[in-house]
Parts: sequence; structure tokens; C-alpha cells
Amino acid sequence: MALLWLAVLLTSASGLPQSQEDHYSPIKNLRIEPVERRLTWDLHGNVSEIMCFINSKFITKAVNHNRYCQFHVLPSCEVKNFSISLTKGPPFLMGIQYPLHEGNPEAAARGLDCRVHDVDVLTCSWDVGREAPRDIQYHLYWQELRTRREYECPNYEMDPRGKLVRCHFNDVSRLPKHLQILVRGTSQSAWIPCSDRTVELSEIEILNPPNITATCNKSYLMMEWEACSHFNNRFEYELQLQKGSDPAYTEKLQEKFFELHNPKNYVVRLRAKGFYRKSWSEWSAPQSFECDLGEDSPRPDWLLAALVLLATLLVLGLVIALCGSVAENLPSHPAHERPHH
Repeated sequence: MALLWLAVLLTSASGLPQSQEDHYSPIKNLRIEPVERRLTWDLHGNVSEIMCFINSKFITKAVNHNRYCQFHVLPSCEVKNFSISLTKGPPFLMGIQYPLHEGNPEAAARGLDCRVHDVDVLTCSWDVGREAPRDIQYHLYWQELRTRREYECPNYEMDPRGKLVRCHFNDVSRLPKHLQILVRGTSQSAWIPCSDRTVELSEIEILNPPNITATCNKSYLMMEWEACSHFNNRFEYELQLQKGSDPAYTEKLQEKFFELHNPKNYVVRLRAKGFYRKSWSEWSAPQSFECDLGEDSPRPDWLLAALVLLATLLVLGLVIALCGSVAENLPSHPAHERPHH
């Protein structure tokens, strides 16, 4: 059983051809085209369906009559194995590495992690590479996937050694929803590989706990809330409730409200997540509602005063209207004088 594995380092946009190739191979000159974000090759003869893999994980099938595989994004920093195989016929596997491996990977920023939080903020953090030179410094950029244009992060934070290890973007609504994050290292003594991560902002968002507002009396407790996000517009909620000293229980909801009848005293808290996401927000602070006090429909003093004033004005208006109606019905001719005797 023939198995062909060819590893090639790419040094240009189209890549160098493999140094070894089977003369009878139906596929030759496997290469990456970075601008088009393609893995492509020269096809000789008819072959079955071609499958494309990254680090041995199936990604997509070839298109345009088995001429290439199209990717949404290519790595900018981390070296990965790109390979192809056939669905039928003799076992066949061919691969290359991309991008070009340069510098000491242990000097690159490690543990790159990004989160959207507090509705508007994107924060990325990383650690200094284990074998980074003493004069190492890092800078973070976001990259447009289509144009590969890069923009540097404006708000850095340093660790105690003066190394940049965190950065914030304060208005995520101005960023593309899908982008690549890169951390580039610089040193006078060595070439430092970059680190990268492709992110979809909606997937890395941590929601703020929603604030609960409530109306409460002896008969019912009505709670409402609102989750805020630039990327998600459908949410799931978990509402935890505890009545008096009873054990707490949790309601799973998609609505933005919840009503309890004959509530008495409750302690509640709430958390949220995007409908198709995995990460929950923190729990909101516990809120207590004492609903067994006063009348069934208690209202604030100012509201009661306003209602009294409104009722008074309505009564006064009604009286004026009735008086006007009576006046209109009185005879309009003057009274006859008595004759003098």
C-alpha cells in the first residue's frame, strides 16, 4: 500500500514545489495561495473526490472540478500541516506545511486569549514566551480576513517587568464580527515568531448579568430584565429562586420576564448566555422581594397624589360641563312684567 507524505516549506505566495514527487501521482505541485486563501495543486488525469485536512482534521472538500480547497482563513503564525487525500482508489496522502517556520517558537507570546466583556470591550492577554530574549516586547494587532490589513491595539497594559501582556479595544461595535488576532514579538537579538488566533466575537463574548426590575404585591411578583450585546439578539436565561427558607430552584427561560402568584418573600438571581453559545454570564447579585406587606396594589405616594389630583380635575370638569348644559337649557326670553294697577 503506497502512502506518500511530502513536507515542503513555503517561501513565497505560491510556495515552492515539493522536492520529491511520484512520477505517476495524479496530483502534483501542492501549494498554498495566501491571497486567495486556497490549498491548490496541479491535477493530472481523473481522480475521485478530494478531501482537505488541517493537522489531520477534515475541513472541506475540493471545488471547481477538484482544482483546490477554499478556506475561510489561513494561519498567519502557527505552522500547520495541510494535506489532501482521495475518497476512492489507492490510498493517497500529500501534504505541506504553512506558514514558513522561522525563529524560536518558544520565544513567541503564549496563551493568547481574548474575551468580549462589559458589552463594548474586547480584551486580549498573553504570556511572555518561555525562551524569550530579555529585550523582548510584544504588540497586538487585529487583521481583516479578506484584505489581511492589520490594525494595532491602542490600549496596552504591562507586567511588572515592563512587558506588554494585555490590550483593550473599547468599542467592539466598530470591529468585524470575525477577525484574526496576532501578537508580534520584537528583539534586537533574535527573530521572534508571531502568535495568532482567529475569533468570532459573538463566540467569545461574556455577557453582563442582567438587571432585574420587579413589581410586587400580595397577589403576584412580576420580574423583567434585559440582556445587552452587539452580536447576540437571542438569549437563554437561568433564574434561581428561593422562597423563604425553602431550597432554591432554577427556571430555564427564553422570555425576558417571569411571574409568580401569591409570592410572599423571595430571593432571586439571574444569569444569561447567547442562545447558541456555551458560556454563561456571572450570576446577578441576589435580590430580595417582600411581597406580603401592605395592600394588594401598593403604589408610591407621588402616584397616589397624582391619581387624587387627576380624579379631582375630572370631577371639576364634569361639574363645569353639567353647569354649562343646564345654562343652555334655561329660557332665553325675558320675564313678563306685572301690569301696574
